[in-house]
Amino acid sequence: MENLLQGIPRVVVRVDDILITGSSKSEHLNNLETVLGKIQESGMRLNKDKCVFLAPEVVYLGHRIDQYGIYPVESKVKAITEAPEPKNVTELKSYLGMLNYYNRFLPDLASNLAPLHELLKKQKQWEWDKSQQEAFELSKTLLKSSKVLVHYDPNKDIILSCDASPYGIRAVLSHKMEDGCDRPVGYVSRTLAPAERNYSVLEKEGLAVIFALKKFHQYLFDRKFTIYTDHN
Repeated sequence: MENLLQGIPRVVVRVDDILITGSSKSEHLNNLETVLGKIQESGMRLNKDKCVFLAPEVVYLGHRIDQYGIYPVESKVKAITEAPEPKNVTELKSYLGMLNYYNRFLPDLASNLAPLHELLKKQKQWEWDKSQQEAFELSKTLLKSSKVLVHYDPNKDIILSCDASPYGIRAVLSHKMEDGCDRPVGYVSRTLAPAERNYSVLEKEGLAVIFALKKFHQYLFDRKFTIYTDHN
C-alpha cells in the first residue's frame, strides 16, 4: 500500500492505515479521489465499515489529529499517568516504552529520565531511590501538561531552538504563528555519552545543533530557518 500511494501530497500510509488530509475541502477531495483511483486500478478492495470520510478529527497511530494540530490520545495518556511504580527492570522498560511513544511532545525528556535509564545499565543493581521517584513523577507531569503540536507548514517561519545541559542536549522545532507566538512542531532530546560530558559548553551547544539538524532534517532541508542557542 505504501508503494502504491507514494508521492501523493498530504497522504500518509502506515501498513494498511491511510490518512488523507488537505489544506482545504477541495484539496482534500482531490487527494481522496486520487487515492481511491489508485486503489481501484490496483484491484484492491476496502472495508467500508473501517473507512471514515471528511472527519473534522481522527485518531491515527495513537494520536488525535485535527485542523489545529496533533495531540496524545487521552486513553493512552491515562494509562501512562496511572501506571504503578516499576518494581523491576522489565516493568521499567515497559513504562519507558509507553512514554517514549509520545517523546515528540515532551521537552528534554532524555535528561529528565536519566535516573531511570541508570537502572537499565548492565550489572546495575536495582535500587529505586529518591532520584528515580522524582524522575518517574516528573515524566507523568510532563505528559499531562504536554502542549498540542502544530502541523508543519513550509509557508510559515521555522525556528529551531537548541540547548545543552551537563547531561543532555535538546531542541524544539517551532513555527512563528500569526499572533506572533512560537508554537512547537516537535521536541527531541538525548543524554550525553560519558566522553561528550567532557565537552566545553560551546561544544555541547554545537552538538545540540547538529543533533537537531539531523532529527528535523525532513523539515529543514533546502529551507530558510532561524537557529536559537544560548551561545553565539
